[in-house]
Amino acid sequence: MRMIAFLFFMSAVGLLVPPCAAQESDEWVMVPATLVDSEPGQPSDVQTVHTTALAEYVRGVVASIERDEGLAALTLSLIHDDELVLTEGFGLADIESGQPVRPDETLFRIGSVSKTFTWTAVMMLVERGMLDLDTDINEYLDGLEVREAFGEPVTLRHLMHHRGGFEDSMQLFAVADDDPRTLSELLAAHQPRRVFPPGARTSYSNWASALAAQLVEDVSGVGYGEFLQTEILDPLGMRDTTALPPSQMDEATRARLATGYKRRHGAFDLQGFMQIGAYWPAGGMASTATDMARWMRFHLNGGQLDGVRLLDDDTHERMWTRGFNDRPEGADVAHGFQDRPYRGLRTLGHGGGTAAFLTQMVMVPELGLGIFLSYNSTHTSLPFRALPDLIIDHVIDHRWQPVLAEHDEEAAKALSELAGTYLNNRRVFSSFAAVFGVMNAARVTPMTADSITLESAGQSNYLRRLSGDVFEAADGQRVSFVRNEAGHIVALADGMGVHSAERVGWFRNPNTFFLALGLAGFLALTSTLGAWRNLGRGVSGGFASRMAGAGVLVGVLSVTALIGGIVALIIDMAEFDVSQMSEAYPSAEMFFTHYAGWSVAIAAGLMLLAQWPAWSGSAWGIFRRLHFALFTLAMLFLTVMLWQWRVIGAPVI
Repeated sequence: MRMIAFLFFMSAVGLLVPPCAAQESDEWVMVPATLVDSEPGQPSDVQTVHTTALAEYVRGVVASIERDEGLAALTLSLIHDDELVLTEGFGLADIESGQPVRPDETLFRIGSVSKTFTWTAVMMLVERGMLDLDTDINEYLDGLEVREAFGEPVTLRHLMHHRGGFEDSMQLFAVADDDPRTLSELLAAHQPRRVFPPGARTSYSNWASALAAQLVEDVSGVGYGEFLQTEILDPLGMRDTTALPPSQMDEATRARLATGYKRRHGAFDLQGFMQIGAYWPAGGMASTATDMARWMRFHLNGGQLDGVRLLDDDTHERMWTRGFNDRPEGADVAHGFQDRPYRGLRTLGHGGGTAAFLTQMVMVPELGLGIFLSYNSTHTSLPFRALPDLIIDHVIDHRWQPVLAEHDEEAAKALSELAGTYLNNRRVFSSFAAVFGVMNAARVTPMTADSITLESAGQSNYLRRLSGDVFEAADGQRVSFVRNEAGHIVALADGMGVHSAERVGWFRNPNTFFLALGLAGFLALTSTLGAWRNLGRGVSGGFASRMAGAGVLVGVLSVTALIGGIVALIIDMAEFDVSQMSEAYPSAEMFFTHYAGWSVAIAAGLMLLAQWPAWSGSAWGIFRRLHFALFTLAMLFLTVMLWQWRVIGAPVI
């Protein structure tokens, strides 16, 4: 489900055990040289890779990450040409008992990698003629209907490419595992607004992915869980993969599930498991590294494993073909699979994150390579982000190429149309949670005629033009700019393929919200200091002055309450545990900030009315009147911003 990035350091001495249950094949494999970077003078026909050396390289990289990033445990499987090259466990699945990770036994929750099973089930029904990718999904749904919008229906092709146009929803994560509601009932209760026309934007949607599982259920006539077990897991021999949440596992299965951890006081503390109830098809499965190796082999073999075929070659090829081709050189989605170009290769797979686990699955069909990893803490995203790419770099013998940042202000004007702020489209639009989107912006700055910087989440990346509107960083990650029919830049597609960010002007820029808040806060502070300065002077301006003073007072109190609410909300979110979301969402701080926002709107209205006595009958000087007028304008401006970001004028839930 959501992807997290935290970087902390902890020594792992005393917590780690020797790698266990390692399996590998000791053989040479051949990789076409057209798929690798070759040094001058090297043979150009083939590139040889020794799988034992590859396994040792992976162990070394994991050991370094394990120590430097302070991992509790990691499980990994690596396949090449339908052979299991390495399956290994690192660290402790449970620190208290000293239980090591066993890759063929220890279960890790795989988060949104669960979606790849849903998309495979959809394609199985497409192959049987029971589903059509371009038919209105309402024709298949039983007891649920996607609301009309934009005069266009939503199809399975839209759902599978995260282009249904749905806003994001926080409510999915607020469903307890013991919630009695069915998936159909939850989907109906939490149906998000459609904010983009179908196909127009890529915006990752857990709700839409769960809706696809409901389609499988309604069309097949059996529960999605039963379809998954009998039609996919059992035939493929994936006996160690389960859809049960931890609270519903039997004692033996629960004992095999890795304990979740979070960083606390420089060490580890227990982390509760995320709960999503009947939404589990979107991210609730658990598996072993060995079972997931079978899943990768199945897909790299074009829909068959060890003589068992679930998809025809043509159907599987169709699944791994992009349904939209508006950024062929950039990252996108191929019927549910993240489709990411990397070092001239095509990678397909999916990532997943829950409260206690981060998981990554990457397949490179051209190399016959499959990489699966999962670990039981989310304080660092380094293995999730970097480990698969490092393995690919090793296989193709790619050497790191450092880049010098250049800046030519005059030449950079050639890319001026790209400059600006881009706001992530994976966000809430219609409730209080929309305000969290202010932290989800990126800034693009042209550097030369062929390079830009992309600043996001406090980090900056330097990218050079690859071709057209596609730019690539030194680490191989690409971003693509999206144009409208008139040829104007309107959005930015990320390097993961599942997100886009809308180019926004001054009014929708998060900085404008912070400007309004800061201006109102500053004027409230100066008003308070002015009142304190005049305190005790015994000067009375009569009724008009008191009315104007009351207007200032309500403004100061309301802004103070709002800022206090925002600070409390930030503290609450910093300490927020997503595993407790079913009990704590929406939080008391959200409600307080919401009502404080309304107090600002009311105060702005009262201050506007108080302008009459301030200017017509009070004994105030001109400076004090101008200050009050400016304070009033700032309050009105802040009210507009609070409405824009749904702090007010929208439900909290």
